[in-house]
Amino acid sequence: MFTRKKQLTLERWFFLIVAAVVVYLFWKIIEPFALVVVTAGITAIVLSPLDIKLRHLLKSRKLSAAFLSLGTFLLIVIPLFFILILIGTQASELIQVSLAQGGWLRSFQMDHLALFQSLPAFAQERLMSINLETVGSGVAAWALENVGELFSSTTQLLLNTFLFFIALYYLLVDREKLYQELLTLSPFRNSVDEKILARITSTIRHVVFGALLLAIVQGVFATIGMSLFGVPGAMIWGGLTIISALVPLVGTALVLVPAIIYLFMIGQVEASVGLAVWAAIVVGASDNLLAPYFIKGTTHMHMFLVLLSVLGGFAVFGSIGFIIGPTILAAFLAVLELYKSGILHERTGLKF
Repeated sequence: MFTRKKQLTLERWFFLIVAAVVVYLFWKIIEPFALVVVTAGITAIVLSPLDIKLRHLLKSRKLSAAFLSLGTFLLIVIPLFFILILIGTQASELIQVSLAQGGWLRSFQMDHLALFQSLPAFAQERLMSINLETVGSGVAAWALENVGELFSSTTQLLLNTFLFFIALYYLLVDREKLYQELLTLSPFRNSVDEKILARITSTIRHVVFGALLLAIVQGVFATIGMSLFGVPGAMIWGGLTIISALVPLVGTALVLVPAIIYLFMIGQVEASVGLAVWAAIVVGASDNLLAPYFIKGTTHMHMFLVLLSVLGGFAVFGSIGFIIGPTILAAFLAVLELYKSGILHERTGLKF
């Protein structure tokens, strides 16, 4: 016969095993859509201030959530659909241009450049062994191959899009209930949980509306400039400009300067000068004028960390990592900041 104590111990272990199995099976069920739900949650956090205002205006949380979900669809999904079509078209054109204009790559005399002549002999030999025409064609082919992946699994993409907006709607409607559930399930005191959640949500909003939004704006202006002055595949290079805008020190110049040089090399001097002026005035002004507004409140986040989080997010989570990566960074920095400030000291008894 089991004693009462042993019986309770056995029941606890049995419950833990059953709970672990159920949680594992539940995770396997939702795993294919986990990133969709997480992305919807991030979007709901970003939209929550607007949701609060709309609720007061419309006197209905469901109607407010419906308006925001529909607005998100109209402002993001539909333009993104046409952008992807343009990128696919321009990727094909980029390969054709690369093959058609291979002559300027073949005739390009690298050894006549003063910078090249100043390099050590072994570096000159290595650079001379590079076939620029092959590299140019390879880059264009890589772009087309990877853009093609965006159009694969159409059914899955449509399903994920549908689930995203359903999840966004219910996350907005039941935002307060979910918040209270998190407070209930957390082992920490409510005051500690509230500080952690407030810091995380605030940081997420600052990241999305800060560094990333500024990078997107610069990428859009760069795309417009490259389109106006005849750079092939402007949409593709504009997308890369968004990433390069997060790189400290060099920023958008990482893409725009090679584009300017390219136009000069193929004899389009006026277009090259025009793009240089556009980059300096329009793209540069967008950085100087909008950065103080977009990145306010993000001074504690180093741009290099934001860049790493975006690239790492792409590598781990795919295209959706553009948002997931910075969100994880935001959560990490929020927890780290709370750890440093000693908020958890009273609860854990640990010394910081």
